[in-house]
Amino acid sequence: MRNALLKALKQHEKTGRRVLILTLLYTIPVLASMKPIIDPDIWLHLRTGQWIIENGTVPTTDPFSIYGMGKPWIAYSWLFDLLVYGLYRAFRLVGLVSYTVVSSLLIAAALHTLVRRVEPHFSFAAVITALGLACMLPLLHPRPWLLTILFFIVELHILLGVRQSGNPRRLWLLPPLFILWANIHIQFIYGLLVLGLAAMESLIYRLLPIVPTEAGSKKIPLGRLLLITLLCTIATLATPYHIHLYWTVLEYMAQSIPSKYVNEHLPLRLGSFPEWLVLILTLATVFSIGWRRQIQPFPLLLLTAGIFLSFRARRDVWFVVVAAATIIATPRFKEPAAENFTVTKLRLTFVAAAILVALSVVGWIRNISENHLQEMVAKAYPVSATAIVERRGYPGPLYNHYNWGDYLIWRLPNLPVSMDGRTNLHGDKRIERSFKTWAGGRDWASDPELAAGRLVIANVNHALTSLLRLDSRFKLVYEDELAAVFLAR
Repeated sequence: MRNALLKALKQHEKTGRRVLILTLLYTIPVLASMKPIIDPDIWLHLRTGQWIIENGTVPTTDPFSIYGMGKPWIAYSWLFDLLVYGLYRAFRLVGLVSYTVVSSLLIAAALHTLVRRVEPHFSFAAVITALGLACMLPLLHPRPWLLTILFFIVELHILLGVRQSGNPRRLWLLPPLFILWANIHIQFIYGLLVLGLAAMESLIYRLLPIVPTEAGSKKIPLGRLLLITLLCTIATLATPYHIHLYWTVLEYMAQSIPSKYVNEHLPLRLGSFPEWLVLILTLATVFSIGWRRQIQPFPLLLLTAGIFLSFRARRDVWFVVVAAATIIATPRFKEPAAENFTVTKLRLTFVAAAILVALSVVGWIRNISENHLQEMVAKAYPVSATAIVERRGYPGPLYNHYNWGDYLIWRLPNLPVSMDGRTNLHGDKRIERSFKTWAGGRDWASDPELAAGRLVIANVNHALTSLLRLDSRFKLVYEDELAAVFLAR
């Protein structure tokens, strides 16, 4: 009797520790995502959503910039734009924070479930998930890529489920997923890449029958994979832009200049703790693959693609993180004994309540209120300067920096910008010339767009701002701690 009681107490204590681990695990995205809205891209998404509502259709030509006016332009994240604009109209900036928090929690839950699918040890699965989330901390902003990460994990769930069960019927869930994905974010192309890698594995098994199948997994028929890939590709055409989405993909692939100037396009430089974690997790995964007695095609292909994409541009770091977490969680030798821990309604309720408490505490500590969020926006963007321009009715053409272009599109809808974050629209040459002009490069004074500008809204810390103070073509009409406004004489 006593031994049974002690055993029951130890089991309850062990269960309590695991519930606590789950709570701490899901607190990571809460801590990382409850922060001020300073991401530059969100303003373009808001303005595009507003434009779609006002016009009752999606744009096919650019309505926001001087250079792009009337030129073909695809708002490939149009459904996301409507989502965030709807949240903004209902809850203002707090609604955008809510989107980031909810998306981050869904990513955490999806990644943890994916890891638990292949890793039966509860504690190890929690550690791997926590590492993956820590690697993705810099990405937790109100961007459509959060939904891309979620859809990517869901896709891997489906593929791994088919490989484990041998039942290919789950693959029919993928075409509807790609319809939604293609209307939210252009990185659905990475989902098609994963399907291509899975088909390549099946082709390798067919051409090289000596390659052993991974323990516990089944071969997916090549014909079925090719059919599903074709259907998913067709599903991506179910958007207002149809085949034109792929022209945008090609435009982005052809660009190289953004990788020199734009922060999210820069390669990993190991300048922060999350980037070091990405490198450590990647190396650990490579070691894990090499340590195994069998090297399987799909995990190796997935990791290789992830390394290429993620180390090339830091915004894609989630690809290698999700791939690495899935691969490193796969049992190294024989299947270990699974730990008996199920998520009951009571445990789920406790974790959910703890997350709500964490949300409340973090929100209170960080003062996630509309007034404070607006104050933080004013510290990052020219809120006062744009108010002056609007009140005084200064005319364009407007000349502005890349970093503020999206905000100015949102804040001054009647003044088309000279430059914004749509790199495929503006092209490599214009982007490079703009950055060099704002840096006070040798030919800054002969920049034709600057010369044609009648209004300049400039960050006081840019070299061009200091040069314009001495330029007889312009006069300073407003200045604060963040921004300066110049008018052509």
